[in-house]
Amino acid sequence: MSAEQTTTTETTSLPPLTAEEFAGDGGYTFRGVTLVEDENGNYVSAWGHIDPETFAAAVRDFDDEMAGPIDEDDRCRAEDVRHRWAVTIRPADDPSGWYMRFPSEITADTLGAFPITVVSR
Repeated sequence: MSAEQTTTTETTSLPPLTAEEFAGDGGYTFRGVTLVEDENGNYVSAWGHIDPETFAAAVRDFDDEMAGPIDEDDRCRAEDVRHRWAVTIRPADDPSGWYMRFPSEITADTLGAFPITVVSR
């Protein structure tokens, strides 16, 4: 899965992901929050709208575990956290693949939308 991927081919919207599907086998749980990092390390996200303080603390614990101590200026803060709505899309040229999109124009009313909490790197 890759976040914010764009494609020039037609796509098919998929049903909303559940919390279990979102994390799959790749999630890491810190402070009760299951986090997923995209394949490029650009985003860390969780299914649902998580309290920003709790989410930021979970991301800091994740970073400490995965990368070791991080410079204080680069550590996740509550003000970095965003609540978004996401959809999953299947590109026409890859019938077995899918990716997640979460631009700000996706809302709770968007077909297939599900809540996420995300921080950009």
